[in-house]
Amino acid sequence: MIADTLQKIVETTPGAIAAIFMDGDGIAIEQFVGESDVEIEMVAAEFSVRFKSLRTAARTLELGGINDMTIKMDEATVVVRFLGEYYVVLVLRPEGLTGKGRYQLRATASAFLDML
Repeated sequence: MIADTLQKIVETTPGAIAAIFMDGDGIAIEQFVGESDVEIEMVAAEFSVRFKSLRTAARTLELGGINDMTIKMDEATVVVRFLGEYYVVLVLRPEGLTGKGRYQLRATASAFLDML
C-alpha cells in the first residue's frame, strides 16, 4: 500500500521521477521509480545523514521539528516530508513542479502514518 501511494505521488506530480519512504535511520521501506534510472535509495541514504543533523540542529536551537525541506540542484530537486521518525523523499527533474510535489507529500502524510 505504501508503494501504491508513492506511485500515485510520482505519477500525479509533473516532473517527478521517483519517491521513497524511509525510516529515521535512512533505511528504505518502500520505493517507486518511474521512467528513470535514478538510484533513489542511494540518493535518500546519502542525504539521510544530513537530514538527521538538520533535525538535531533545529531541536537544539529550540526551533521545533522540521516538517519539510526542498533541495534544488542543477540536475534534480529533492523534496522531503518528515513524518515523525519517518520521511518521504520525492525526486523531480529540474523543471518539475516542486510546489505540486510538496502539496502531494503534505496531502498523503496522514495516509503514510496510517499504514505504519
